[in-house]
Amino acid sequence: MDICKDISVVIQGPLDERTYEAIDAYQYFNEVIVSTWDTDDLSLLEPASGKYKVVTSSYPENISSYFNEGSRYFMSQTTLTGALAASGKYVMKTRSDELYPDLSEMLNNLKEYPERVHTTDNGFWTNIKAAFSNHLFIEQTKYLIKAMKFHNIYCANIDPKLSFEINQNFRYAEQTFGYFIMLGRGFDILDSDVAEVYRKNIFVTPCSKLKDHLHSGQTTYKSRGFKRSTKPYPEGRPDVHSGKHDIRYLLQHIDDLEYK
Repeated sequence: MDICKDISVVIQGPLDERTYEAIDAYQYFNEVIVSTWDTDDLSLLEPASGKYKVVTSSYPENISSYFNEGSRYFMSQTTLTGALAASGKYVMKTRSDELYPDLSEMLNNLKEYPERVHTTDNGFWTNIKAAFSNHLFIEQTKYLIKAMKFHNIYCANIDPKLSFEINQNFRYAEQTFGYFIMLGRGFDILDSDVAEVYRKNIFVTPCSKLKDHLHSGQTTYKSRGFKRSTKPYPEGRPDVHSGKHDIRYLLQHIDDLEYK
């Protein structure tokens, strides 16, 4: 069975002059959905030779009142819009400024563990409780829609009690994504052992096993216009003095996860 036929690819985020490359790279999946903003220049996608469909979101007028640190709302909203348009059992959420031409290792892991959400080590910090890498991940569509709807309620502060509790416990976008991804699966990690829930529900494929990938390299860092880094993650990070993330704090296998 070709599991790719069960996967809808959602390329989310603001478009750049190379997003079309991702469209062409993911043609072997069930479908490719580009989920961006209604203010973006869709002509940037015209060089794509493969099939795709576009869905758009509108910026809320009161965006300044949203919780959006680390673009958490922007990511959540475009992911949700894309997932709602998906027909596959799974959604593979990718970024418009990244490219993963060889996903065979991750897909093999999905075949072996089809009930888990699959992600990478890109920002899966072991020293930040409940961090979850939200750059590239594969989740069942039904769970992802629930998760992103919950996440948007939080970001919009529609449920102030929920928003307060989340902000008291989670500082980073990776943490809020982890929280709501698990909530979409029916687990409230505020009331349980986070490491245990993660170990049973997540599988991590290190980016080093995804050949020839191009990651963001902090595209928006100080508005310097960084594009995709050609260095394999965890290298190619201009936002860090050393130019790379410290692999000692990046989760390489989910079974190794423990929080002190």
